[in-house]
Amino acid sequence: MNTRVITGIISFCFTMTGLFLANMLLTMMIGEINRKRQDGSLVSYVGFTFPKMLRIFSEYRASYPNGKLHIFALAAFAFAMIGLVSVVVCLRIVG
Repeated sequence: MNTRVITGIISFCFTMTGLFLANMLLTMMIGEINRKRQDGSLVSYVGFTFPKMLRIFSEYRASYPNGKLHIFALAAFAFAMIGLVSVVVCLRIVG
């Protein structure tokens, strides 16, 4: 195996780790939001769409102004995207 393949595999592992962390942090934010809501209006843990994610982020920031989970989730997602760009470069799709 050459260096490009090894770098691509490591970058793919970084990508998956970042996505896993971002998903776990988003799930933790849902738990924090549900803690402050009534039983009839809880946010579901199933089904992630872009509008739902935006609502979760904005509601978390409104409920917890000093909370850091949303910053950590965005950082993990950025880490995953950097790894994904590296995988694309290693596969010679771009660059």
